[in-house]
Amino acid sequence: MKTKKVLTIFHTTDIHNKFNGNKLRKIKDLLSSCDTEFLLLDSGDFLLGGNIIFSPFEPVINKINELNYTAIAIGNREFNYFRSVFYNRLKKINTYLLASNLIDLRFKKNNEKIKKNLYLVCNDIRICIIGLTKPQYNEKHFWEFVTGFRFLNFYDSVSQIVKDYYKITDIFLILSHLGISDDINLAKFLKENYYNIINRFLILGGHDHREFFDDTFIPIIHTEPYLKKITKIELFFIDNKNHYDLDSIFLSRIDL
Repeated sequence: MKTKKVLTIFHTTDIHNKFNGNKLRKIKDLLSSCDTEFLLLDSGDFLLGGNIIFSPFEPVINKINELNYTAIAIGNREFNYFRSVFYNRLKKINTYLLASNLIDLRFKKNNEKIKKNLYLVCNDIRICIIGLTKPQYNEKHFWEFVTGFRFLNFYDSVSQIVKDYYKITDIFLILSHLGISDDINLAKFLKENYYNIINRFLILGGHDHREFFDDTFIPIIHTEPYLKKITKIELFFIDNKNHYDLDSIFLSRIDL
C-alpha cells in the first residue's frame, strides 16, 4: 500500500493593514489546532503604504511577525520607488519576502535581500516556493534608470527556478501577486511547457481583491482580501518511489 502524506497550507493575501487583534487570535487558534504540519503563506500587499507614498508606521508588521509566516510574496504595496523605503520594509519583516522577477541593477549584493524562492522539506514533502511581484514598469523604462530596479519577464523567472529545482521538488508553490489574468496565462504556460510534471504546480495568488479558483490548467487559488477570510488548503500526496505525487486537494474558506 502506498504511503500517503498530508501538507496543510493557510493562505492570505491583500491584507492592506486590515489586521486587528481579533483576527490575530482567530488565526493563532486555527494554526494551533491544525493536526498536520503546515505552511502559512501570503501573496502580498499586506502593508498600508504603497509604491510611491509610504506610511512611517505600519502596525500590521508586528502582527505579521507574531504569526511567523513561512513566506510572503512582495506585492506592489511592499515595493517602493524609493530604495531606502523598500529595503527598510524588507528589514522589518522576520520572514522570507519573495520576488523572483525583481532584481536590483545598482547594487548586485542587495539581490541577496530580494529572495527569488524558498526551498524546504515539510512532512517529507519537498517544496519550492516561488515569489512573483506585479511589474510596475517595463524593462529599460525611464523608472528603471531612476530606481535601479528591473522587473523581469515572469515566465522566464519561473522557468529558471523550475529547471534548477524540478529534480528535487515534489510541489512548486507559486506565490503570485500578478493578478488573475496573468495567473491564468502562467498556468497555461506551465501546462504547455511542463506537462510531464504538471501535477507539481499550485498558484496561490492575489492583487485583484476577490476570491477565485480555477483548475483548467493547474490549480489557481485566490483568497478574499482584507483578512475577511483565510483559505485552508490540504494537499494529499502519494509515495511514488523516489518522490511524492500530489493526489488530491481539499479547499476550505474560513471566515475571520
